[in-house]
Amino acid sequence: MKSPLGLVAMFVTLHVGRYLLTAGAAWAFLWGWKANPFTAARRIQTTGPSPGDVRREVLASLRTGVLFGVLFGLLSVGLPVVPLRASGVGAALEFGAWLLALLVVHDTYFYWSHRLAHHPAVFGWLHALHHRSRTPTPFAALAFGVADALLQVLWAVPLVRWVPVPSAVWVAFSFVAIGINVLGHCGVEPFPARWRRHPVFKWLNFATMHDLHHQQVHGNFGLYSSAWDRWMGTVLPLPEPVREPPAPAAARAAPGPSGT
Repeated sequence: MKSPLGLVAMFVTLHVGRYLLTAGAAWAFLWGWKANPFTAARRIQTTGPSPGDVRREVLASLRTGVLFGVLFGLLSVGLPVVPLRASGVGAALEFGAWLLALLVVHDTYFYWSHRLAHHPAVFGWLHALHHRSRTPTPFAALAFGVADALLQVLWAVPLVRWVPVPSAVWVAFSFVAIGINVLGHCGVEPFPARWRRHPVFKWLNFATMHDLHHQQVHGNFGLYSSAWDRWMGTVLPLPEPVREPPAPAAARAAPGPSGT
């Protein structure tokens, strides 16, 4: 069993490392490659962040990663590694069921705690730092103040201590969570606009939705899905359409019915 210091070091490395890996990869692909046609066609806002914005997001997110690591390291002191109980196909089903349960619980907690963080009585000292990113980048994913970061992670404390979630599921969840979080802040919409009207895909929380949340503040509080926003009437109207790739030059130049 690892010492408390060893556990803290391991979890700090995990949380800081997953942030740098996912946010850095998204930044390199979606923002760093200026000639990237995927990014050019799907950029949500016409303006970009300033170097100061990016620096603030990175520093605040690194602090959050360290805070998460210290908290989870201390929470894990004395706890054993929890294995999957099943094997083979059963293990895959068990893993998937636990992962889905964590996503549903976190999505629900995030929506309501996020709405709370936007209450006028607490927004200024609790959540305003995150909203200094009016044109968010992937690095804004964990850009919280200390109190805000603690609110973000509070839901997991009783689960870590008293619910036998398999350890491998927690690791996978941590990467899924940061990946979706980074996607929501990436400033580029990877999904086609028609998905917003699809009976299944419309329940996703599109990057455009969270980007609009950063611009207008009131509404689009969800994280993984837009379910709670839809149920509670807090969906913000999205511009039509979400940026689609421009038509090929040949198609734009094709003659009309009159041949002109």
